[in-house]
Amino acid sequence: MVTTLSALARSAGSARPLWPLFAALRPVGARAIIPLVCALMAAGPAAALSCLPWGASDGYLQAEASDRAFLVVAGTLHFDQSALPQAPAQDPNNVPPETAIAARLAGAQLTSKGFSQPVDLALTLNIRCLGPWCGSAEDGQSYLAFVEQRPTGLVLDMRPCGGAGFADPEGTAAAEVLTCHQGGPCVPLVDQLSE
Repeated sequence: MVTTLSALARSAGSARPLWPLFAALRPVGARAIIPLVCALMAAGPAAALSCLPWGASDGYLQAEASDRAFLVVAGTLHFDQSALPQAPAQDPNNVPPETAIAARLAGAQLTSKGFSQPVDLALTLNIRCLGPWCGSAEDGQSYLAFVEQRPTGLVLDMRPCGGAGFADPEGTAAAEVLTCHQGGPCVPLVDQLSE
């Protein structure tokens, strides 16, 4: 029997709003705004991507709220790391928005008894990019993964801000998700950091 996470609400409904960039600015004259605008425009591609903190509890809560089905697996990911997308130096924004890589995830699937069901899954590692910023993964690394069951097969989605896989060499992400699954505290990372 396959243990999956699904619910009625779409995961998009649980997205957290980002802090508005100018919320704290007081009204100022045009002369004060012009240098700010020029500085932002000059930053161009050197500007960094800003992401909200994203942890294993966030992944669990998103998967639980989704109407899609997921397998939750703690295991080792294997794939051809040379297939990861690379941003060209001369045009860093010229990266495909998605790169599909054949992969295997071997470990244990979450069941009502914990991570107790041995699995060896063939899946697609889907690396998403936003301009030069891409999700990432490491061959041979231990992961806590939320593997989506799609009609086309199993997919592990890695995004630049909050993917479905968490590097977990110490097993702390798996322990956190097990606590969530067993009805214990399941606190989003941004809230953990503010405590």
